[in-house]
Amino acid sequence: MGKIIGTYKKTDGTTFTVKEDDYTKMREMTEEEVHEAALSDPDAQPLTSEELARFRRVNPFAKK
Repeated sequence: MGKIIGTYKKTDGTTFTVKEDDYTKMREMTEEEVHEAALSDPDAQPLTSEELARFRRVNPFAKK
């Protein structure tokens, strides 16, 4: 996967490794380049106004 950035110890004594993530390349891109890349991905197309209108607000803390 990505290059290891560091290994750290949690308060419970276990360790975890932080690796270079997939966003490293994106952080170097302009907003326009990010938008262009997203539009070129068929799985990342923007939602239409009609699709957004069908959304409903959800409270993740509400009891069922």
